[in-house]
Amino acid sequence: MSEKSVAIEGIEAVRISGDASLIRLTTQDDQTMQAIMTAKPSGWLSGWFYNDCKAKGDMVVTGQILLIKARNNDWYDLSECSTDLQINLPRNASVTIDQPAFKADLQGQFSGLDIDTRAADIALSGSAQTVKIRGDAFRTRLQFDDTAQTEKIDIAGRALDTSLQFPKGTAVSYRIHAKASMLDSKLPNTPDAKPEILISGDAVRTEIR
Repeated sequence: MSEKSVAIEGIEAVRISGDASLIRLTTQDDQTMQAIMTAKPSGWLSGWFYNDCKAKGDMVVTGQILLIKARNNDWYDLSECSTDLQINLPRNASVTIDQPAFKADLQGQFSGLDIDTRAADIALSGSAQTVKIRGDAFRTRLQFDDTAQTEKIDIAGRALDTSLQFPKGTAVSYRIHAKASMLDSKLPNTPDAKPEILISGDAVRTEIR
């Protein structure tokens, strides 16, 4: 296992691309503002053959933007390396993720979340003023601890499993466009209210609490 790190004090945005990753983002004021990329052996052959598993991706700070490109092992390696990203950001930074597949756990306050993927498992606990997710098949678990009543959540894909949770007493508006849809909502659809939710896809399962 190997890792590389970079200090990110004062950044306002992170953009993550490249190969599939396990991503953990936090906004903890009492912790060091830094990004750590770790490479770990994975795959069923990894315990049989020695492989020099190194963090091959790139992390660069340009102005107030952190750019990350993950790169896993070449296909012909006997064992695989997976990329883990652990990033503690300043509050209200924006997050962009463009990877074919990933698992992300976001805990904290973010200004925006913009995702483009084919398959993903996405969890948010905290807040985000804008959420835009595009992909093929993915699951989202978004728990808003507080709202500013300006939020816009826009999720679209082919097969979606979406859960949205808000503080008690939150008024929301929502529209769901799908060929096949299952909606389980404890909150009434209040016209023009924010958070504003738009979900569209072929097969859509939505839970709103």
